[in-house]
Amino acid sequence: MGNIRHFFGIDLSTSSIRTLSKKDNGAILYPYKNVLISVSEVHICPFCGKRVHEFECDCKAFSKAFEKLQDSYGDAKHESCFHRSDFDFPLAFSKSISEFKVKTLTKKEILGLGLDLWDNATRHSDSLTDRSYLVTPATLEGENLFLLCKDLTSKTVYRFDIQNIEYKDKVIFLGIHSKRTIPGRDPRRIGNYRFEYYWNDFNKFEDWNEVCKALKRV
Repeated sequence: MGNIRHFFGIDLSTSSIRTLSKKDNGAILYPYKNVLISVSEVHICPFCGKRVHEFECDCKAFSKAFEKLQDSYGDAKHESCFHRSDFDFPLAFSKSISEFKVKTLTKKEILGLGLDLWDNATRHSDSLTDRSYLVTPATLEGENLFLLCKDLTSKTVYRFDIQNIEYKDKVIFLGIHSKRTIPGRDPRRIGNYRFEYYWNDFNKFEDWNEVCKALKRV
């Protein structure tokens, strides 16, 4: 994990085909069939331990190390910055509820979770069946992901576990955002050109942890 923290947002979705049969009505999280998981990264400064924003921290140690790193790539004017690929989109994937290992928690286990457990939970309600659930954000334990859900009708609390979440931390680049002029086909035409913006990259880092290692080495 290092200097990367992961946040897994949770949403529930119903099947495209709805049924009100007694068999389905007894299913866990009825009428929801799938769990939509969205992944986001939180980056931590390797020097002060605060959360960084847009790959930058305002602490003096970070600023000093970043300037040294820029210098090491010949960027004496310190124009470069960290960035992600223009084609790097947020990751979200769907898992069927049947793919999770589900455990019903005992009253003792529920009490051990703490009184503020549901403070950050999201309420999911279905108007057709009048069923509602509270679902906590997911938590990563090693390679396994788990979340907690409370059925507001029966007051039952479930723990959902799923193994081997396939997620790779995002690649980060260090470079200068540059502009160049692209001439048009007719050189006699005034203003017959356009600007093209691109990244002139110095280096590619496999993830934020690799960035932190580079900053601490300089």
